[in-house]
Amino acid sequence: MKKLNVAVAIIAVIAIASAAVIMINENNRRTNDTGPEVISMQLILTVDGKKIPVNWEDNPSVNAIKTLAKDTLTIEMSRYGGFEQTGSIGQSVVRNDAHISVGCGDIVLYNGKQICLYFDDNSYSFTRLGKMDMADDEIIKILDVPGVKAVFTLE
Repeated sequence: MKKLNVAVAIIAVIAIASAAVIMINENNRRTNDTGPEVISMQLILTVDGKKIPVNWEDNPSVNAIKTLAKDTLTIEMSRYGGFEQTGSIGQSVVRNDAHISVGCGDIVLYNGKQICLYFDDNSYSFTRLGKMDMADDEIIKILDVPGVKAVFTLE
């Protein structure tokens, strides 16, 4: 009987581990396997209801954000450090961090799971996603507030 209980326990552990691997693989497939139809679409950023013109980078991180934006990606952001709005995308995506300097209008990925919208200067290890195509004073007016809602969609 003891051997049977051990065997059942081992089978249960294997089943749970297999289910976890399947879930992880499915999550990675959804966020990292961007089809050509998604890559060809334009990523749109709206901040508090205002459509923001952006020059997006051509990199795997932007493609991963596009995949998340297929079903609309909404991020509640918080003002941080007096120079950025930052918020979690809810999961990690592919990244290619490098130590870079950023300034007003820059959009970056931090630690593969947070998007930062800059309204002042900073320097850190990020993956560059894009640059807002607006005057600095307009960007500051939109972002230098307690918190914003950033919405990413495709068109």
